[in-house]
Formats: sequence, structure tokens, C-alpha cells
Amino acid sequence: MPGTGSRGSCNLCSERVISPIVVLSLHGLIVTDVVWHRAEIWQDASMWYRSLRLLVLATVACYLRTCLTDPGFLQAGVQPSNVAYCSSRGCLLLCCAAAMSMTEWKGGLAEGKPIMLPEVVGVGFPDEEKVQPTAGAATSQLENPPLDFEYYDEGILKRRGPAEDLEEADNPPGTQLRWCKRCHLHQPLRTKHCHDCGRCVRTHDHHCPWIGSCVGENNRVLFFWFLVLQCIELAAFFYEGVQGISLLEPSVVLLVGLIFIAVFFLMVSCLLCFHTFLMLANLTTWEHISWTHITYLKPLKADSGSPFS
Repeated sequence: MPGTGSRGSCNLCSERVISPIVVLSLHGLIVTDVVWHRAEIWQDASMWYRSLRLLVLATVACYLRTCLTDPGFLQAGVQPSNVAYCSSRGCLLLCCAAAMSMTEWKGGLAEGKPIMLPEVVGVGFPDEEKVQPTAGAATSQLENPPLDFEYYDEGILKRRGPAEDLEEADNPPGTQLRWCKRCHLHQPLRTKHCHDCGRCVRTHDHHCPWIGSCVGENNRVLFFWFLVLQCIELAAFFYEGVQGISLLEPSVVLLVGLIFIAVFFLMVSCLLCFHTFLMLANLTTWEHISWTHITYLKPLKADSGSPFS
């Protein structure tokens, strides 16, 4: 409904403005509290304190970049746009992808197996008419691709995992793309509709109230590095705050600030450990929690790991 979409967009815009203001204000108060009692942080020109000042700037910059980056919102009838990366990282990924593609292509030719791209049901293009699928189309499924690969977003071939998982599955081979009734589009694999944002997000991880938006395909890497920088910054400022405590005249404001730093450090470090596990397993938070409820993961064994790994 148009009204629902407009309200969702309005709530999203307000959240994406309010959340950074609250987080940056709280961050500034904590940093100012420690710096006020440790003047060396902004006066000393040693390598440690200069690195500490750069760490604060890098953490804020990474946080703002995470907040302002489109997490991977989908629009009906529009093909997903490519993710923008820095030049060095992008070149490295392109070289690795090209090497893997050439290896798989040569291996397929040597074994006499054609490298086929499975036909996907329900993927719309801008010049096609966008209609809700009929009863017959809703029951149609993907053609059964070779067991080594599965289609994912814009024709990218992904390794699926052990073939035994597919052979032992109760469901028939192939995966049906889900139809989002709110966005009126077929969701590519790993896509989920976020009720807070009111949009479908590619490689949806979770909706983060601290950034006021979703963590998805385009900002997952930024979010991970923000957690790394934030964890290091909290540990460094806790150390500096402890050094600034006076046993004769202890500051209540500094003690309260250290308590907040300790609580935030515990939260961020636990979140960092969890997302490190997700990164190594090539999973998202949504996939890890709702494995048995996701249509393309239910036939597979969770012990075998992510089919996209």
C-alpha cells in the first residue's frame, strides 16, 4: 500500500538521523570525560597519543560511513547495483574471482561438463511487466542446476556444499524464489524484508538501531570494521581513564564514565566475536538464527555450514 510505504520511509529517515546523533553525542561525552582528566591525550605529541587521536577519528568516520551506506535495498524491476569498494580491495576481489572462475571453467571443460547457469523463476527485469505471480507461477521452481553451484543474485555462481545434503533432502531439488507482498518483487537468495526499514535488503543480517538502518550486503564489511575500531578505542580509553583516577580526590564523573566504557566494551566485544564467527562461516545473523525457517536452507544440514561458503 502506498500509505504504508510512505510511513515506512518516513520512519526510516527519522531513525537514520536520530540514531547517529544519539550515538555520536554519547561517544563525544565519554571521550570528553576521559580527555578532561587525561590532558596528555590531546596535548602529548608522542606516537601513542597521536595514534589514539587518529583512532577516535577513524572510529567516527567508519561509523558514519556505515550509517550512510545503502545496506542493499531492492526496488521492484530494478537490478541490484554493484557494491562500491575501495580500489585496492576491489582489485584484489576481482583478481581472486577471475582466477577462481578460470579454474572452474577449465575444470568443467576437462571433465566434459558444461558450465551452465540455472534458469531462475520470478526474476524481473526493468522492461518486463511487474505482476504478482499466479497460482501456477507460485508453484514453479528453479531448474535443477549442477550440484556444485547455485544461482545467486545477478548470475553469480556460488558453491553449494556437499551433494549429500541435497540428495537426503525431503524437498524436491531447486529453490523457489519468495515473493514479497509488500515490495512486490521476487527476493533473490539471502534477501529478507525488514519491517523497520519497510524495504527488502540483500544479504540481510539484522536491523541495527545504533546505525538507524539495516546491516546488509553493502555495509556488512564496514559494520565489522567499525566494531573492531570501537572495541580497540574503548579498551584504550578505559586504560587512560584508569590512569587518570586520583586516589586522594577521585572524580565521580570519571568513575561513571569508566563504568559506561566497561559496559559498552563488554557489549561490543561480544558482538565482535559473534560477527567474526559469522564472517568465518559466511553466514548472516538471520540465517544463523532462522535456518529451519528459510526455504532454501531447510533442506540442508546446518552442520555442513553455509551453502554460500
